[in-house]
Amino acid sequence: MKKTLVALATLAVAGGAFAQSPNARAIDASGVTIFGVADAALVSRSADNAGTLTSLQGEGRNESSRLGFRGLEDMGGGWAAGFWLEAAYNQDNGTGSTSTNNNSAVGQNISGSSPTGTSNNTSLAMLGSSAGGTQGLTFNRAATVSLLNKGIGEIRVGRDYVPSFWNMTQFDPFGTVGAAAATNIYFGTLGSRVAVAPPGNPSPQVRSSNSIGWLSNDMGGFRAQVMVGLSEALSGCADLGRRGSGLDNNLCIGANGDGKLLGGRLQYISGPLHLAAGYTKTSYANDATRAYNDIGAGATAATNSVAGYSGDYTVTNLAASYTIGATKLAYVVGLQTYGEQTTPFSSSSAAALTNTGQTLTAGAAGTAAGAARISKWEVATNMLGVTHTMGPWTLKGSYMTGKKTGGQTSIINATATSTKAYYDVADGATQTQLGLGAVYDFSKRTAVYATYSNLTAKGLNATANNGVSSSPASAGGSVTATAYDLGIRHRF
Repeated sequence: MKKTLVALATLAVAGGAFAQSPNARAIDASGVTIFGVADAALVSRSADNAGTLTSLQGEGRNESSRLGFRGLEDMGGGWAAGFWLEAAYNQDNGTGSTSTNNNSAVGQNISGSSPTGTSNNTSLAMLGSSAGGTQGLTFNRAATVSLLNKGIGEIRVGRDYVPSFWNMTQFDPFGTVGAAAATNIYFGTLGSRVAVAPPGNPSPQVRSSNSIGWLSNDMGGFRAQVMVGLSEALSGCADLGRRGSGLDNNLCIGANGDGKLLGGRLQYISGPLHLAAGYTKTSYANDATRAYNDIGAGATAATNSVAGYSGDYTVTNLAASYTIGATKLAYVVGLQTYGEQTTPFSSSSAAALTNTGQTLTAGAAGTAAGAARISKWEVATNMLGVTHTMGPWTLKGSYMTGKKTGGQTSIINATATSTKAYYDVADGATQTQLGLGAVYDFSKRTAVYATYSNLTAKGLNATANNGVSSSPASAGGSVTATAYDLGIRHRF
C-alpha cells in the first residue's frame, strides 16, 4: 500500500494540473495520476444601487479549484482504456459542488425529497433526490471512461464539456473564471429566461451528463469532436402528474426527446495559428402543459406548476488566436439562440408579475393557471483577448460585447385581469465588459494574481451582474458592475 501511494504521489508531481481535453488523449505509459488546483482569492464586487460585497472565494478565480484522478491502461496493439474523475470544490470552506442527472429541468434542480406518488417506476424517483440543492463532493467537472486507439481516436462516455464551450474557455485569456470571465456575458442576464416559473436558463451550457463522444487524433493539424447527449425523458409518457388524476406513477419530466444534445467541434492548429468552430444544440419541446404539479403534500395544478425546459437552445461560435513572440491575440464570435418558450404559471405567481417593465394585456380569461410566451431570441457576442508574458509575469486583457435581439413576452392565458406588468429585458439591450489582469508565477505550480473587470449594461430593464446584480437600467440609461480579485493559485 505504501509503495502504491508513493507511486501515485510521484505521478501527481510529474503530471501537474490539467483539464479534460477536447482532443483524443495520447496513449502513453499506464498509470494513475492524482492532480488538482487549490485557488483562493479576496474578492470585492459592487453594482449600481446594490452596494459592495467583499468575500473570500475558493471556487478558483485564476483556475478552478479541483481534485482529480485519471488513469490509463496501455492494452497493446495501439489500444488503451482510461478514466477521468474531476471534482470541483471551494477552497475557502471545503465544500463540494453540485452535479446534474440529465439535461431536463428536473435533472438540473432536484433537491429535498421526491414528490408524492413517485414510488413506482417514475422519472423523478429514478433520478433520486440528491441531484440538486446542497451536495457533498461530486465529480461534476468530469466523470468519463474512454476507449482509445492510436488510429481511430478516443470514444469518451460520461459527463464532459459540450463542444461549443471549448471555444468559450480556451480562447478567453481568463479561462472563463474570475472577475473578468467571458461567461459574465455568455451566460449573463441577456440570455437568462426571466420567466414566471423555474427553470430559467436551458442547460447544459457548459457540461452534459449522459454523453457519448468521439475525439479524433491529429490529422495534419485538424482535430474533430462529436458529442451526443441522451435525453433520458420517458418515451410515450401521457401522465402530466396532476394530483388527483389517478395516474401519478409516471410523471412526465418532459416530452419524448427533451434534453437530447448534439454537438461538434473542428479545430486547426499550425504553428502560431489556432482556428476552431463549435456547435451544440439541446432540444426541448414547447408545450405549456408539460408540467409536473405534484410537489409536496396538498399541491394542485392551480397552486403549483413547474415547467420543463421549452424551446431549443443552440450555440454556434468561431474562434481564432495567433501568437507573435510573447503575445497571443484571440477573437471569438458567438451566437446563442433560445427557442420560443411557453411557460405555465399559477394564479399566485401571475399576481406577482409586477415590475417596471412594459404592461401587457392579458388573454382571454381562463383557469387559475395561465401561460406566458417568450418569443425566440438571440444573444450575439464578440470577445477580443490578449495575453503577454514577460519572464514570470503574464498580463491579460479582454473586451467583450453582447447584444440581445427578440425575446419579448406576452401573456396568452391568464385569469380575468385586464393587465399584467412583466419584468422584460428590452429587445436590443447590450452588455460590455473590460477585463484586466496580471499573474506572477513563483514557480511552475504556484502563482499570485490580480484581476479587475467593469461590466456595463444598457437597455430597458437590462442589469449588470458580476456576483452582485445592479438595479435594472431605465430606457436610454445604463448600469455598471465592477469586481476585483486578489488571490493565490497552487497546482498539485
